Parts: sequence; structure tokens; C-alpha cells
Amino acid sequence: MAGQRGSAAEQVKALMEAAEREAAQSREGVARVSERADELARRVEELSAGVAAAVAALKDEIEALRATSEAASEAQPATEAAEQPAPAVEPAAAEPPAAESPAGEPPAGEPPAADPPAPEGARLLALKMAFDGRPREETAAYLRDNFELDDPETLLDEVYARVGS
Repeated sequence: MAGQRGSAAEQVKALMEAAEREAAQSREGVARVSERADELARRVEELSAGVAAAVAALKDEIEALRATSEAASEAQPATEAAEQPAPAVEPAAAEPPAAESPAGEPPAGEPPAADPPAPEGARLLALKMAFDGRPREETAAYLRDNFELDDPETLLDEVYARVGS
């Protein structure tokens, strides 16, 4: 029985050593996990501080944009009023109409009335078409179809002379 006791004691001793090794490994594992958890907690704090700073910066930027927008909105009515043309003044009713010559021509000494200028939209479109290399005939057809011009040829002469076509 003494042999069994020795082997039982050895087995208990071996089990105790194994348990101590397991406990030591478990403590090391817990320490590593704890260190990693602390590191992750620090990173979360850093990230949340960064996010908070970014949110604060965005709020400041939004407020600055609002202030700029409000200032522009307040300034716009004054600008729009300044851009409005002054109302045309009607001639006094007491002025007699200009006398015409018997043939319906303007009175002597007055220059003949100039043709009304072409609308700026027509001029711009004609310039664009000329710069794009469109033929004069195509531009003339477009102007006839889309604008009521008294003399599109004068406009076309001017535009194509500027473009050099």
C-alpha cells in the first residue's frame, strides 16, 4: 500500500503542479485581455474626442454658412432694388407731337429712326453658333424660327465679322 501512497502522492503533486501552471497561464491570459481592454478603451476615448471635435467644427461651419447666407439675403433686396431700372418718365401731355412732313417722313433735321437692336438672346445664340462653326445659313434659319427680328442679316453680318467666318 505504501507504493500506492507514493504514487497517489505523486499524482496529487503532479495534479497540483498542473493546476498551478494552468492558473498561471490563466492569470497571464487575463492580464493580456485586461491590457488589450485598457488599450481599446483609450482608443475609444480618443476616437470619441475626435468625433466630438469634428462635430463641433461642423457646427461652427454650419453657423458661419448660415450667417453668410443671412447676410447675403439681407443684402440681396437692396442689390435687387439698385438693379431695377428707373421707371420711365412719361412726356408731359402739354408737349405737341412732332410734326411730320407730308410724305410721312420725319421732320427735316432729325435723323431717321434706327432699326431696333436685336435681342441679346438672339445675339448670344448667333455668336455661339458662329463660334461653333455653324454655317451662316443655319444660324439665319434658327434666328428666323425662334426670334422676331426685323433684319437678321445685319445681326449675322456683325456676328460673323467678329468671329472671322
